Amino acid sequence: MGKLKKIFLLPLLLLSVIVHAQTRTVKGKVMSAPDNKPVAGASVLIKGKTIGTATSSDGSFSLNVPTGNVILVVSFVGYTTVEQAVDDNTSDVTITLIESKGELGEVVVTALGITRQSKTLVYATQSVKPSELTGVRDPNNVLNSLQGKVANAIVTQGSGGPGSGAKIVLRGNRSIQGSNNALIVVDGIPINNPTYGTAGSDFGSVQGSDGASNINPDDIESITVLKGASAAALYGSQAGNGVIVITTKRGKKDRISVDINSGIAFENAWSLPNFQNTYGQGLGGQILEDATKGASWGAKMTGQSYTNHLGNQESYSPQPDNVKDFFRTATSLNNSIGISGGTDKMQTYFSYTNNDIQGIIPENDLMRHTKCSCK
Repeated sequence: MGKLKKIFLLPLLLLSVIVHAQTRTVKGKVMSAPDNKPVAGASVLIKGKTIGTATSSDGSFSLNVPTGNVILVVSFVGYTTVEQAVDDNTSDVTITLIESKGELGEVVVTALGITRQSKTLVYATQSVKPSELTGVRDPNNVLNSLQGKVANAIVTQGSGGPGSGAKIVLRGNRSIQGSNNALIVVDGIPINNPTYGTAGSDFGSVQGSDGASNINPDDIESITVLKGASAAALYGSQAGNGVIVITTKRGKKDRISVDINSGIAFENAWSLPNFQNTYGQGLGGQILEDATKGASWGAKMTGQSYTNHLGNQESYSPQPDNVKDFFRTATSLNNSIGISGGTDKMQTYFSYTNNDIQGIIPENDLMRHTKCSCK
């Protein structure tokens, strides 16, 4: 019986030696160009197989590969994928990745500032380029600039002029009584963005501001819109109406960049209601001395003279442009400068923006100074 065991064990030992001989270890490093810095977290895979690993903090990796010639596929977010051939005589290899600006547009920021390639996500997202916010900007609120740029988004612009709040709803209303506003997250921090003071009568009201109106479009690096239940899974129940993830600019290592943005915008009342200019203030076809009483049911206006409630003589004449002349052509000026730079250990970004915004109603003005010194 002992001899029989030895007979069976001998083939198993030979098989393990053969299997062990069919693989070998390849070590290496993944570096970035042109700064020649290690790339941590890069993916290293054997082409055509599911065997792979990821680089450590110093960019190094160790991978068991089959004998013979193999190809290593190295990839990382924001860099061009590299294929490196490895033969039997290669045990140590250095692979250099080059930044690819063309692929950066496919990168989105999800929860906690984590970047992912959009094609790898299993939930619906949409990105908005910063240039779409600052090219032809809305001076009142950054949310207004998302109108027509995000699918299934309804942006209700504030009617209070410069700095007034705005409302954005993704994929329709979900609540009858509660808020349907999308959650806004700036650099991983949710901001309070309720809309107050909506006009409730024909005579209007003063509309308040909101959190989004304080966001400077020139400081935005990227905007990612998360929709549906996936957003709630990332940010909790408060994100049930969707999330707008805003990432602000930050310093760049080993280089200094200066961005300057200046612009001017004009705004006027585009569509006014048609008013009748035949009959004036009064009731029953009669002129009332007290102009504060009655509606436009007075006598026909032919320029006749009458005495008003203050005892002054007035001309009972139509004023066809009195509403049109009330509004003005508003001029909004924007001047912004941003400076970023830094080293491997420290990066910083500084910006200053001046907004001189006018509303179409006289005396409705906003002068805003925005400074940012961070990261």
